[in-house]
Amino acid sequence: MVSSNQEVDKFKVLIAGGSLAGLGLALAFEHAGIEYELFEKGDFAPQLGASIGLHPHTIRILEQLGVWGDIEKQVVPLQHRMHFDEIGNCFEDSHVLVNIEAILERPIVFMERSKALEVLYSHVRDKSKLHARTSVANYDETAEGVIVTTEDGTKHHGHILIGADGIHSKVRGLMAEKISVTDQSLAKAINEAFTSEYNCIFAVSRNEGFLPDGMVHNVYYDDYSAIAAAGVPGLVFWFLFVKSSTLTRMPNCPHFVDEDAHVYIQKYGSSQVGPGYAVKDLWGTRVKATMVPLEEGVSPRWYHDRVVLIGDSVHKATVNPGLGGNTAYEGIARFTNGLVPLLKENPIPSLEQLSKVFNQYITGQAPRAKTVVGLSGSITRYEAQDNWVLKFAARHIVPWVSDNLKARLYASFSSSGPWLKYLPLPAKDNNLREASNKSDRSIAPTLITAAIMVSASAALWQILR
Repeated sequence: MVSSNQEVDKFKVLIAGGSLAGLGLALAFEHAGIEYELFEKGDFAPQLGASIGLHPHTIRILEQLGVWGDIEKQVVPLQHRMHFDEIGNCFEDSHVLVNIEAILERPIVFMERSKALEVLYSHVRDKSKLHARTSVANYDETAEGVIVTTEDGTKHHGHILIGADGIHSKVRGLMAEKISVTDQSLAKAINEAFTSEYNCIFAVSRNEGFLPDGMVHNVYYDDYSAIAAAGVPGLVFWFLFVKSSTLTRMPNCPHFVDEDAHVYIQKYGSSQVGPGYAVKDLWGTRVKATMVPLEEGVSPRWYHDRVVLIGDSVHKATVNPGLGGNTAYEGIARFTNGLVPLLKENPIPSLEQLSKVFNQYITGQAPRAKTVVGLSGSITRYEAQDNWVLKFAARHIVPWVSDNLKARLYASFSSSGPWLKYLPLPAKDNNLREASNKSDRSIAPTLITAAIMVSASAALWQILR
């Protein structure tokens, strides 16, 4: 079969994956007037998965795309965070989230992933470009573009292909196959770029008095931890993180079924999460729940010829700080910020010109992605008290750091995130560049000190393991 749309006189992007990253790309391209087609192997906004955390730098992009208003109506900004030890003592009572919102003028929020997808999908004006239940089976490249073949045998013509299809990316696997013809070691490194050392049950439960809206509870045990957050009225988003007995590497990371989650609940269900309730109480009021391995890593290769990867398909972080999806939106901004001006200068750019955009995107995004993946992994191990150094820091050092300093450190990180340069910024961000530069300079000594402390702890950790 051949696609009815074979335009070769206008630049077209083919997107694999219709989750948060794919739909974000679709909206970004629609706002820029760039032709695209998107292929999603399942349904849009499926009732799978649990929650998504949105941070201020992502909310800024969502404002530019015109979708934040609909999301804001559904959420309660997170404001209060309490950290408990294994016997229920609160060793850190923090309002850092309030401080962050005061500095950045945007909150940190949690919401159902399916609801976020519904909002994104609803804002795509031309839904004829969104193909549900349409899996990418293969692709071929020509001198002028790329041809994607879907599972039903239909061929779709475009100029570039973007793999936004998640950690189990079909596009990444196909790209590695093509690279293996000339470089088998690189292909192997791409296929084995992600490891898993922790497993996670993530779920949505009815909030039957477990914690007030806007509250987050963290509890720290030895080799496991839990988080519960009330980010939407009537619901609790919660996570149980457990260190595995072995570290696995893709493609051999584990796959879990419902029975595996029940085994975990039997073992850890009595563990307290917050005052007066335990894991089993949340499990008992669950609306949906899934158990997955927490893959982490960054691919050594992000593109090949006319194919480029974005989001979890190329960098995957553990979920504790909730930065993974936000990092995908940073990638969307960096990539489209390069592609949009190129197409204005040359409506059908050459492969060499496209490669410059790909490399510009990677140069900006890779260091940030590596930071997020490393930071997220450290927080996962910190909360599960992976060793006595982290346990000591959690109980006796971090609680003494002021909320104001923590907020300033986070704000420096968040405010340095990219935005869509081809769309207007919200009025509050008119002086964003200047404010960001001043913030970075004023907090630089603190960041350096923090980096030294983290590096020293990491070095000591490795020596003692």
